[in-house]
Amino acid sequence: IREIFVVGAVKGGQYNPLWGFSSGLVPSIRGRSFKRQSTDKNAVMDLVIDPIDMSGTVPEQAFRFVTSLDTEIPTEKIRLCARHFIPLALADFDRVRSEAEFCRLFLERSQMQYRRFPFDAYVQHQLAHGFILLLNGNRDEGQAMIKAFCHRVGAAYHDPVLTECIRHIGIEHTAVDC
Repeated sequence: IREIFVVGAVKGGQYNPLWGFSSGLVPSIRGRSFKRQSTDKNAVMDLVIDPIDMSGTVPEQAFRFVTSLDTEIPTEKIRLCARHFIPLALADFDRVRSEAEFCRLFLERSQMQYRRFPFDAYVQHQLAHGFILLLNGNRDEGQAMIKAFCHRVGAAYHDPVLTECIRHIGIEHTAVDC
């Protein structure tokens, strides 16, 4: 399981951190093709934690920087942003040390009330949810969710990478209690 921390652009030249996890089990989708998440370079977040989703507003600790207008990097604002958000991210990272803990946090966050983007607005969440159901022993429901995802994004359910990842879950893993 990889921990990922990024600073993402928000409207109006604002930047806000978000963080999450790449489970290493779920392939990513690029266009209509599935890719393995086998290295840090090609890892994407299977679970995205964005503080804006919970509050619906950009936190005051976010910072603003417009490259075409601003002549100085707002170093102090970036420091304040880091001081506020890094401990929050580390607290979430500390909660996930195993596949079972990843599944539990994923399912917990899938039930939360989001104010900006709904949980399933993150495309990778839709795919990861099917894999979590597989891991949890809900094979039929997990496969149905993955098939529905493939249909929505125009990807082939029998894509070799996807098929291998699903097979890997069935062969390598016993059901995880999420």
